[in-house]
Amino acid sequence: MSNRQRQRGLSIVGFIFVTAVVVIAVMIGFRMVPAYIEWMTVQKVLAKTLQDSKDSFTLYQFRRDFDLKASADYIDSVRGSDVDVVKDGNELVASAEWTRTLHLVGNVSLLLEFEAKARK
Repeated sequence: MSNRQRQRGLSIVGFIFVTAVVVIAVMIGFRMVPAYIEWMTVQKVLAKTLQDSKDSFTLYQFRRDFDLKASADYIDSVRGSDVDVVKDGNELVASAEWTRTLHLVGNVSLLLEFEAKARK
């Protein structure tokens, strides 16, 4: 009996702790994925709207076209009025910034800040 091997492995308390950490990480990830998908969609719609715009367009036309494309892609966080279009040298740059607050549990929320840009 003097050659007892030390037991190795995860105790029940350790298992519960690891499981809780994994569940919390997965819960946060599932809440964040739709927000990041929307961010990628906003970038795509900005680029497509700039690409489809003619050389002489008004800001009103651009924002209206953005709203039409955004509604087709189920974008809720950004409207055409939130998009800024500026001229940078010979390029047009369209950008939008917004925040998204995701409720996690109780009084705990997650604040995500997004910025999307497109150049023509």
